[in-house]
Parts: sequence; structure tokens; C-alpha cells
Amino acid sequence: MSEPIAPDETLDSIGTAGVRVLQRRSGYRFTLDAVLLAHFAATEGTGTPGPMLELGAGSGVVSFLLVKQFHLGPVDSLELQPAVFARLQRAVALNACESHVRPLLGDLRRIRELVPGGQHVHVVSNPPFRIANAGVRSPDDERAVSKSEVACDASDVIAAARYALMPGGTVSLVYPASRVAEVLGLLTQAKLYPSVLRFVHSHVGSPATRFLVQAVRDRDRGLAVRPPLIVHGEGPGGYSAEVAALMEPPLAERGPSRD
Repeated sequence: MSEPIAPDETLDSIGTAGVRVLQRRSGYRFTLDAVLLAHFAATEGTGTPGPMLELGAGSGVVSFLLVKQFHLGPVDSLELQPAVFARLQRAVALNACESHVRPLLGDLRRIRELVPGGQHVHVVSNPPFRIANAGVRSPDDERAVSKSEVACDASDVIAAARYALMPGGTVSLVYPASRVAEVLGLLTQAKLYPSVLRFVHSHVGSPATRFLVQAVRDRDRGLAVRPPLIVHGEGPGGYSAEVAALMEPPLAERGPSRD
């Protein structure tokens, strides 16, 4: 790196391709949702090559995974918060993604000022989950903006995705399971027709906690509901085999043990 990690930062690795991200020790930190979203977008997409857009990129986990682990992109990575954006910029160089990930600083509600319309084949977003006035707002602004809909809501995210997508392009989102009816309704109203839906469960037999949805601009192809995605199981790290395969490279690719 061209500059040291700050005392209030951590350098973390994720995925099977050596993706590294910078995060505040006490700020909002990425979760497994980012990994699941990147995998969902990559495997359920149409396969059409072309530019992608991440709305609310944060530390860049989804963008970097799409490029390095799933060999997609290039990706425009839009982030609102200047301090978070600065870490994203540094991580682009850290991951040698200068020609594949383009950080953009700005508000997705002003998307028309930031990117040309109808140019992206796929939009992804792991947006703020919590409705603005639901529960106690975090006193930390970075956490509040990342977790709660204080700077944008689901309709803003979907409107930005609609604007950026080319006809027939796809958008992939992850949201709490309790918001499935709301989000599918907003997508359909925007003529982003849900095409793939998958619920995420912590354990076999437990209620869904999240859902992943992909929708297609202007083309209603019907909705396919995939089998449940189970997070925890008997795989490495206490994950299910499917999730464990996304988290770390196989043992044969890790090199000799240093024990």
C-alpha cells in the first residue's frame, strides 16, 4: 500500500480470491450479506458482459468480489460518505483493480448527475435495511447511514437502478425477509420485473432472515423461486457447504502450512 493503515482501521480479507478491504474498527463493517449478494448477482445474471454499477458500495466488498472472484465488470462503485469513499479508493489500489473498479462519490438520489442512463448491464446493491424511524438511530453517523434509511430508501435505490440499467438489464438486491412484499411491489411498479427470488435462513428449519432478488428492466419473464440458502451447517467454519465455498480458497490453493 502507498500509505499505512490508520490506527482506527482494519485490513480484512474475504472470499476465495484474496479480496482485501479497509474498515473502521468502530464503524459499520461488512457482513455476510455482501458475499451472498455478489454470488447471487454473478450466478443468476444473464451473463451479458458489460459495465456494472454498485449503489452504496461502502468498503467495496461486492464490487471487488464481482471483479476478482467472479471475473465480471468493470464496476462503477458509488458511495455517499466521503470518509468511507476514501477507504474505498485506497482499497482499489490494494486489490490492483484500478482498471476494473471505478469509485464514484455521490448521492444515488442524484444518479442522473453521476452516470449516463441506460448504460449498465447489471446493478447491485446491499442498501440500508432499517426503515428510518424504526428503532433507535445509531449515534455514529457512518453506522446510521449504512444501516438505516436516513439518506435513501428502497424506492430511491430502485429508481436509481432503473435509470442506470439498459433495457433487459438486471438488478440484484438483498433485504430483510420482512420487507419482501414491499420491495417486490416497488420493483414491479418501476417496471423492474422480479425474475429470481431466494430466501436466506440461518439454519435448516429456521425462519428466513433475508431475501435475494433479481429483476429485469422492462421484461416480465415470470418469477423463479430458488431453494432456500442455508447459512450455518457442518461445513468449514460452521457454515453450510454452499456458503463455506464462497468464504475461503480450497486448502490446496492456500499454499503450505506455516504451523
